[in-house]
Formats: sequence, structure tokens, C-alpha cells
Amino acid sequence: MSESRHLSCACGEMKWHVAPNADGTHLICHCKDCASFARHLQQEEYLENGGTELFQCLPDDIVFDAGKENLKMLRLSPTGLFRWYAGCCNTPIANTLPRNLPFAGVILPKGRSDFGRLKCVFKGDQAPVPVKERGVSPTVFKIFKRMVLALIIGRRSSPFWADAKTACVEAQILSKEERKAAQR
Repeated sequence: MSESRHLSCACGEMKWHVAPNADGTHLICHCKDCASFARHLQQEEYLENGGTELFQCLPDDIVFDAGKENLKMLRLSPTGLFRWYAGCCNTPIANTLPRNLPFAGVILPKGRSDFGRLKCVFKGDQAPVPVKERGVSPTVFKIFKRMVLALIIGRRSSPFWADAKTACVEAQILSKEERKAAQR
């Protein structure tokens, strides 16, 4: 993989990177929740035909280089994914599961080739114009394999969590009205 996996928020206050040797999967997710997250942040430029480009990897492959004090998190519902963004300019950063499950979906600007080729199109039936899904089964298998191996070998650290049960920042949970407005 490329050594240039550096990302930053729109205003430049936050900078982060994904380890060049990180094992991961480059995909597009067309689920309504990923689209709602981008719309709520008013970052629709991250949507390609209603889908969000992601690089799924382990959380400890992500390093904040600058501006971590601007990190914010929201959940679309009390039980939804943890969705991280730059509070300075609302740039989406990543989606994670609860702390004890090593998974992160780094949100990419459209067309980043330095995260490998696109291997999966997920939830194509939820796109504004249906898109053919591909690579879903191998991607899901790889996610679970990566998580299980990480748990076995103890790769549980995450830049998003202060400790085993506490996120770095308090979650903003969208109200039903806010979520409905973002779903369009």
C-alpha cells in the first residue's frame, strides 16, 4: 500500500493518517445511515451516488497527527455506530464499533487511490439510484477475521477511546427529528 495515506479536515486543523502497512478493505457503503451522517454534517461532497467511500481497518492503524482536541462524535440513535468527525469544520473521519470490538471505517474523500482498489459496493439497494452490490461476502468475512485476530493478539488500542469503556468525547445523539431531517 501507499505511504501517502494522510488525511485532513477541510479547514486543516485536524490531520490524521492510516498506517501504510494497515490491512484493510476499500469499499463504498450506500446505507442510509452513512448518507445521513454526511448530510447531518452538511458534507454531501463525501457522497458518491449516495454512498460513502471507506477504508475498513483496525482502530490502532489510525493516528491523529494534529488537532485531536477538535474530535467530536455523534450517534444517529442511542444504539447506533460511533461516528467521528472534526468539530472545527464538520469533516467526517471514521465510524467505529464499541471499544471492545476492534473495527474502524475511515471515511475517505471520493476517489482516493492510495487505499487500494475498491473491493466492495455495499447496500447498493439503498442508493438514490440502485447500484449493483459486489464483494460483500468476502468483505464481511475479512472484517470478522481481522477483528478476531486483533482480539486474539491483543490489538485493542484505539485513538477514539480514553479507556476500555469511555470514548474520548461525549456522544451527541441525534433526536428523531434531526435524524429524519438528515435522511431526506
